[in-house]
Amino acid sequence: MRGCSYVFLIGLCGAPPTFSRAVHHDTSRTEGFPVGTEVTYRCRDGFFKIPGQSDTLVCLSNSEWSTIGEFCGSSCGATPRLKSAALSEEDKKKNFHANGATVSYVCRPGYESTELKPVITCLENSTWSEAPEFCRGKSCGVPKGPEHGRAVDTTNYLYGARVNIICDEGFRLRGRPFIQCTLKGDQVEWSQLPTCEDIITQDKPTTVPPKGTEVAGTSSVIITQDKPTTVPLKGTEVAGTSSDIITQDKPTTVPPKGGEVAGTSSGSALNTAGNSTVPEGEGPGIDTPFGIAGIGLSIAGIAIIAGIAIIAIIAGIAIIVCIAICK
Repeated sequence: MRGCSYVFLIGLCGAPPTFSRAVHHDTSRTEGFPVGTEVTYRCRDGFFKIPGQSDTLVCLSNSEWSTIGEFCGSSCGATPRLKSAALSEEDKKKNFHANGATVSYVCRPGYESTELKPVITCLENSTWSEAPEFCRGKSCGVPKGPEHGRAVDTTNYLYGARVNIICDEGFRLRGRPFIQCTLKGDQVEWSQLPTCEDIITQDKPTTVPPKGTEVAGTSSVIITQDKPTTVPLKGTEVAGTSSDIITQDKPTTVPPKGGEVAGTSSGSALNTAGNSTVPEGEGPGIDTPFGIAGIGLSIAGIAIIAGIAIIAIIAGIAIIVCIAICK
């Protein structure tokens, strides 16, 4: 047979099938795929590849394409992160969540389960359902205030809550002005309380305060000397005041003028003369203003008596002389 030729189109596949949610990568070829050719698809925007499903077709020996199931589908995005709960270990491994799929959570440390099921669902619109309160904070209980202080704003006792602390009048706060419900092991407890300290912490000053300063720890002691050489003992009546009394039986230092000395016969002898009251074991003193004044008055009296005596003697002599002349 002359001038005849035959072409056999055997072992070729036609155009690969189309999918509503995917397109194949090589769109330039539409037919004539040899046996064994593989065509891979990608999901259209808004769809995600379903894990475990094949996205590749093969041209078979019978010039037909292999068949595959739906491999692209709608999926919710990343699971929401919750303060009180974490995604379960099993669901952490998943990266595709088809419509209707669910994921579960477990409570974080410091929180405990409620009666609600810890599950959320991927909805038909590819969004996650709202997470209910399936975990809530553990309670630290009603907080106690420090001595001479109290806790305020005590409406929340659960894990993470803060409660403010204030002190009573006349006291000051030392430490943080709040406590917090914190985690300890798998339980919760309040953090360490601050303390409330008395603002007046000393009965007598360690240094001599300036003139006019009221001494802390007393009711009415006011320093009236510019530079007192000795700080009065607690309870000593300071000169120029009216109510500070020495409470020791034997003061080691002679109190200043006006100081009341305990341990005398009346129990309240005031040192008003400067030497009328003397501590045990010491001699009388004359260095006070009243002691010096007494000595001065005594000397003046002696001088006056002596003067009167001299005048009397002179007057007697004058009378005798006058009688003698007249005779």
